[in-house]
Amino acid sequence: MDEATNGVLIAVDWENIRRGAQLYHQSVTPQVLYEAMTNVGQVFGEVLGGKAFGDWSLRPEDGSAFAQAGLIPYHAPRTMAGKDRSDPSILLEVYDWLRDREDCKVVILGSGDSDYQVLVDRARALGRRVILCAFSQSVARDMLAAAPLFPLEAELGIQLSEHGDVQVQMPTPQEQAEAFQDVLHVFVREMSKLESQMYFVGYNMLCTQWMLDWGLAWNEYECRRLVEDWLDDGIIERHDVSNPNNPQYPTSAVRLIRSNETVREALGLNRPTISNPVVPTQQAGAY
Repeated sequence: MDEATNGVLIAVDWENIRRGAQLYHQSVTPQVLYEAMTNVGQVFGEVLGGKAFGDWSLRPEDGSAFAQAGLIPYHAPRTMAGKDRSDPSILLEVYDWLRDREDCKVVILGSGDSDYQVLVDRARALGRRVILCAFSQSVARDMLAAAPLFPLEAELGIQLSEHGDVQVQMPTPQEQAEAFQDVLHVFVREMSKLESQMYFVGYNMLCTQWMLDWGLAWNEYECRRLVEDWLDDGIIERHDVSNPNNPQYPTSAVRLIRSNETVREALGLNRPTISNPVVPTQQAGAY
């Protein structure tokens, strides 16, 4: 590479990007995200590749899509309680790029968490740059003051709400009921998967991370409201899990009530069984 050319590497915090898209009721694919971030990177130099960070055991198809697009999937497994651990992996990996790679002058960071402010400071001390490329509503205020931002809303052409006269059409009660039923069925199926993978599903992690990952609500408040409704409806129940670090304060957890008819229906447990077909007997006198 020409010494006068800035080498650019891309680092994607996939959970941060996915949640940012959900704020606009949108979804973004790895391929589309890679193209958008590559376009930003080309403003600063030659894009040399990069890595996408996430727990790819949960979304292997996304990890494969990133690999096909040109980014290396970096596996950052979640904790047993389900907490995302991409941030420390990104901090260490990107710092290694800035410190050790002579061809890396600029990093395009697909996240806006405030944890990365120290990374921006280290990059500046090494004569390198970190450029943010994320959804503006998911970027911390501290990061906006520390590094330039290329909003993904603009890069992906997402139309934001505008002021003006509009025709408001309220959904019918039937449409509202169907939408709520769809959300409930998604919740039950995802909860069932989670329960098969984990020792318990913590109430706090469910409302602050998992349900947001599943796209069931806009924010934590809405998640907690839905959970409380489903507790009242007998879809789920709360139970305590012993906390060895603080035995006096057990962890509050949630589990499906699998005897509930709605839960059984969502999991496909109420499908009628098909008996073996009756083989007609031979007619008398037939051999």
